[in-house]
Amino acid sequence: MSHRTATRPTPAGRPPGSFPAEVLPHLGDLALADVTADQAAGRTCIWGGRALPLAAAVDLGEHPHDGVLTFPQSCGPCMVERATDALAEHSLGCATCQDRERWKECATGYGLLRAQRQGLRVERGGCR
Repeated sequence: MSHRTATRPTPAGRPPGSFPAEVLPHLGDLALADVTADQAAGRTCIWGGRALPLAAAVDLGEHPHDGVLTFPQSCGPCMVERATDALAEHSLGCATCQDRERWKECATGYGLLRAQRQGLRVERGGCR
C-alpha cells in the first residue's frame, strides 16, 4: 500500500515557480513592505506596477512578510532589464563567469542568465 503526501496547491492556479531564488538579491530589493496588495498577490509587476496576466508573468516564488505569504511576479521586460544589468555587474568581478569553459559553474551568473531567459520567454507586454 502506498501513501501519497498531499502536494501544496499553488495560489490562484499558478504554475509552480522555477525561478532561481539565489539570484533574487542581485535583482534589487523586492521592498515587500511598500508593495500594494495587487503586487503582493502577483497581479501586478513587483517593479513596474502594471497588471500581469499569467502568460506575461515571471513568478518570483513565495516570500513571507509580516507573517503573510506574498507571491510577487515580474513582467518580462522588467525581469530582462534587471537580470541583464545584474549579470553585467556580477560578471565583471567574477573570474568563474569570465572563464569560457567554467562559466556555468557560477550559481549567480548562471542563475541570472536563466532569469533573463525567463523574462524573454513570457508573453510580450509589461511595464516597459
